[in-house]
Amino acid sequence: MLVALMTLSFVPSLRRSRRRPVRFDPDRPYQVYTPDYDLEIKASDLDAVLATLPDRRWADRFPEVDPGQLYDLEKDLAARRTRMRSSQAEDSTAFDAADTIVALLIDHSGSMRGQPMLFAARAALVASDLLDSLGAKQEVLGFTTARWKGGQSREKWLADGQPSHPGRLNDLLHIIYCSAGEKLSAQRCADMLRPDLMKENIDGEAIQWAASRLRRRAERQKYLIVLSDGAPVDDSTLLANGDRYLDHHLRHVTSEIEQAGDIRLAAIGISHPVEQYYRQGITISSPEELEEALVQLINRLVHASP
Repeated sequence: MLVALMTLSFVPSLRRSRRRPVRFDPDRPYQVYTPDYDLEIKASDLDAVLATLPDRRWADRFPEVDPGQLYDLEKDLAARRTRMRSSQAEDSTAFDAADTIVALLIDHSGSMRGQPMLFAARAALVASDLLDSLGAKQEVLGFTTARWKGGQSREKWLADGQPSHPGRLNDLLHIIYCSAGEKLSAQRCADMLRPDLMKENIDGEAIQWAASRLRRRAERQKYLIVLSDGAPVDDSTLLANGDRYLDHHLRHVTSEIEQAGDIRLAAIGISHPVEQYYRQGITISSPEELEEALVQLINRLVHASP
């Protein structure tokens, strides 16, 4: 996310406004120029959705990531569950698993492409197995945008004469890999590795989306864990609203959730200090550390006293 996408050769060249970047106004409320082109889909629908998007050839420049180790990991976890079934059953008595749901929200920005996303998928698969063994429900979600540097939202804004301070100017793409009552599979994790999937990231709205899904659930103990590798970035939005626009909104969203107290919010940052956004933030130095960090975080959260 911290990568300067505008300087990378693989980013599609889209029409630009001739306006200079505007100064960020912290007193101006966050807004969405239009939600008409936002998408919320199941992972099983990714093929159909991504096939309709323009500028797909840039993804051909990136090598495919072999998902084979995800399927191997799934087999290893199943074998481990068989060997350790009794001890895990004892662990599940430490909290009210039937009244607990944990949502994992994974950043799908361009900088997560390749090995970082592979390790994130592995961590999600391990976390899903852990939660299933404990008897807690789970959701695994991903967030990105449909296009680079603004999609149909930005095109509408251009056609409308580029009114000032338009708000968010890209089309959200939110993906459901695993809904409450389901267990994540290696096949669904493999969908995370698509090179044509990961683009820009609008974290604040993604967290609001994940939180709204949790708030519709009946479970009393709700947890939302975010995996991220940088600050929110969408070039089209920042150019038209100021360079702190998405960062400011993310801070506002996390603060509101933490103050409300109905959802326990936490995050793991990959070489990115998420403590600046989340009270319960953990920074790790490399994606390889994700599995262990996520398992430890889940255990600490669900076994902590309310």
